[in-house]
Amino acid sequence: MNHKLIVSIFIILLLLAMIPFSFTATPEPYLFGWLPFPLMFWWVLMIVNLFFVLWVANTFTKNAEKNAKEDKQ
Repeated sequence: MNHKLIVSIFIILLLLAMIPFSFTATPEPYLFGWLPFPLMFWWVLMIVNLFFVLWVANTFTKNAEKNAKEDKQ
């Protein structure tokens, strides 16, 4: 498993969630007339986090199965 890639993606996502950007300070820019832009930013960030967690879990299980096959041989 490529730990450096996983750690770097995790740090980037964590910083995106923690750093207060100027566009997240006020709900003024509305998308589609009803959706505040900061809320859309958080929704997109949570979806990206979900895909990241699923990718890491998938990679972990593939490596575990691969190691189990190698141990049996």
